[in-house]
Order: sequence, then structure tokens, then C-alpha cells
Amino acid sequence: MPSKYTVLSVTTLGALMTSLDSTIVYLAVPAMASYFHTGLGYLTLVIVAYLIATTSTMVPSGGLATRFGKKRLYLIGFATFTLSSLIIAFSPNVLTAVIFRAVEGIGGGIMGTVGIPILLSAFPNSEHGKAIGINSIAWSVGALVGPVLGGLLVTFDWRYIFLINIPIGLFAIIMGLRNIPADSGDTLAKINLSNVMGFLVFIVPLTAGISFLNYYWLAAAFLLSPIFALTQKRAPLVPSSLLKNRSYSLLLAATSLQALSFFAVSYAMSVYLQTDVKLSPFTAGLVLAANPIASLVTSPLGGYIFDRTQKGVALMLIGLLTQGSCVFALSYAIVNPSVFLIFSILFLSGVGGTLFWTASTVIAVNEGGERSRSLASGTLFMLRNMALVIGLSSFPLFAAGSAGGVSVLFKLQGSLNLLHPVRNYLLTIALLSYTSTAMVMLYRFLIRRKMITP
Repeated sequence: MPSKYTVLSVTTLGALMTSLDSTIVYLAVPAMASYFHTGLGYLTLVIVAYLIATTSTMVPSGGLATRFGKKRLYLIGFATFTLSSLIIAFSPNVLTAVIFRAVEGIGGGIMGTVGIPILLSAFPNSEHGKAIGINSIAWSVGALVGPVLGGLLVTFDWRYIFLINIPIGLFAIIMGLRNIPADSGDTLAKINLSNVMGFLVFIVPLTAGISFLNYYWLAAAFLLSPIFALTQKRAPLVPSSLLKNRSYSLLLAATSLQALSFFAVSYAMSVYLQTDVKLSPFTAGLVLAANPIASLVTSPLGGYIFDRTQKGVALMLIGLLTQGSCVFALSYAIVNPSVFLIFSILFLSGVGGTLFWTASTVIAVNEGGERSRSLASGTLFMLRNMALVIGLSSFPLFAAGSAGGVSVLFKLQGSLNLLHPVRNYLLTIALLSYTSTAMVMLYRFLIRRKMITP
């Protein structure tokens, strides 16, 4: 009988790898641009292709696990993730890197979705909280280690940020083959992929159009949007029952805007600190670690304060105002950059963002109702990710206002002078944080006036 802790170690390794790879690439952008002789447009796609694929794969993974068995699908996901990492490291061109980052994201999406059910099956009901708690640490550690490790590895060669996945992946696959309990799938289980395909045919050209300021791609997204609408009507990614819940919908919009503004800052600052301020990848990684350090400290503290006070809306407002004000301050701090000052502002921004994240997640999921909590949580996660994709994709448009002009979308070279584009980007993000604040205030007003029911 396999040890439950062995199963825990395998799924925790999977969570760590997928968490690391969502942020570790930020520090590699200038090095990859030099190697591939390309610009921010393509390299932004290297980042967002992973997020799009991960998010869209999570939707059908539950049905696929029922059809083929959890163990088989999980190991396929791990193998896909590991092999694609190897191919990315030796990509002959940036387009290959983009394609296999998407493949890597498919593997990560499978691992993220199927790993939890495997873990819960290995532990008795009385220990589920402990198992999930230990497994969740991997996500926090990955978010913290990602920028620092990425900066360190890029100092030697950007390929190492992908090659590091190979020995870990092979070890985890062997351990999984030996220790994850086998389960039989249901060959008659139906799998509906139409909603995912409809989503992809819309979001892919939309993302490419935004990243390259390409009107043809944007037009393609517009022309294909009826397909997306039709598939969502038949099998919606976001259930209509949740959208009809005005409390949940309002919080969903607020949290999506906050996610866009919270995570996109790290990408812009990574590029700016390395290209304009001339920090080494490792030093830039240490500066960017401020955000995840704040999250690691504030997450349990925010949860404790929420449980003791039950003032979730107040925590959300405090968090958003702190985050927005810090990003606004950052837009001025980068004029005469001080590593300590930027680190401090990013840390405080992380504190604010995490306070909001903790409270908004609990409230939004509970707004879904007891029977729909899992569905509400999955929808919340998916739309947060999609907001992050839009936020990251839009940065190259601001960068096109640099000394390099539109050419920076296709090739990074010479002095970019990104100060004003990055400032404008940060000011826009601060405005989005304040917009999210207004939505939460509206939610509070409607609750108090009993116009919506919490």
C-alpha cells in the first residue's frame, strides 16, 4: 500500500513546478530577446501562452480524469510538462518556444486539476485539511522562489529555467508510477470540449492582436467572437446561475480587475529593471521577490484577521487602496530608482493585494452558495487568470511608446528608455485598482441597502 505522504510528495512537486513556471520566465525576457533576436510582442506570448493553456485545460481535465483515470492522466500531464520544458530549452526560434510553452501549460493545467483529487483520495477525510495545507505551501514557495531562482539561473543561461524541470519531472514520474494508486476510468464518460475550443479561437487572436498591435488579429478575434458566444451559450465556462447572482458577479468583476493590476506589475518591472536600470537578472529577481514575500506573510495574517473580525469588505477596501496607492507611488519612484525604495513599495503593494485576495476569495466563493462553492471557486480562478493574460498582453503596447517605437514588439535592442511607457502602464494599473475599489464600495452600498443579498 503506497504511503499517503509519498503521494503528497509527488503532488506537491507538481504544484511547485507549475507555480514556479508561471513567474520564473519574467526574468528571462531580455536574455531570450537577445538569443532569439526578437522583441516584447513574441516574448509576452511566451508568458501568456502558458497561462491561457493552463486555464483552459483545467475546464475539461475533470471529465478527462473520469474517462481515463486520475493516475494515468496526471502522469500524462507530468510527462507533457517535462518533455515540453526540454523542447523549449532547445527551441530553434521563438515561435517554437511559444507553441511548447502552451503545451507545457496543458501539462500544468492537468497537474493542477487532477493532483488535488489524487491527494484527497490518499488521505482520510479527517486529514484533508492538513494535506491541502501542506500542498498549498508549494504554491507560495514557488511564487517566492520563482523570481529569485529565475534571476540566478538566467545569469548563467536562460535555458536553465526550463532544464531544471527535467530531473524533477523524471523523479516525480517514477515516484508517481510506483506510488499513486491505480484507478480505472469510465470509457463511457462524455467529454465536452466545444466550450474550450470556442474560448481558444477567440482568446488566442485577441491576445496576439493586443501584444503586437495587429489589427488583423484583432479583427479575427471580432469575427470569431460569435463562435465563442455560441459555444458558451450551449456549454458555458461561466455558468449562467453564477452570472445571475448579482453579488457574485460584482465581486467577480472586482477581483478580475485586481488580479490584472496585481500581477502585471512584476512583468513590467522585470523588463524595466534589467533594460533601463541595468540590474543583473539576479538582483532584479531579489527586488521582485518583495511581492511574494509579502503574500507569504500576509496570507495567514489576512485569514486570521478575517476570521476574528468578519470585516471582509473592509479588508478588501484597505487592500485595494493600499495596492493602488503603492502602484501609483511606484510610477514616481522609478524616475530616480532606488532598489530599496522599489522593494519596499512592491512589498507594501503585495500586502495590500494579499489582504484583498484572501477576503475576496472567501466572500466570493460563499456568494456562490453552499452547493456551488466549487463551481464559484473554479470560475473565480479562471477569470482571474484571464485578467492576468490581458494585463500582461497589454504591456508591449505601452512599451511601443519607448525610444524604440513599435519595433520593440519585434526586437529589443539598444537603449529603450522605457521610463515613460512603464510609468503610464503603472498609472493605468493604479487606476484599475481604484476602479476595483469603486466596485467593492458599490457592493457594500447595495448590501447595506438590501438591494442584493449576501
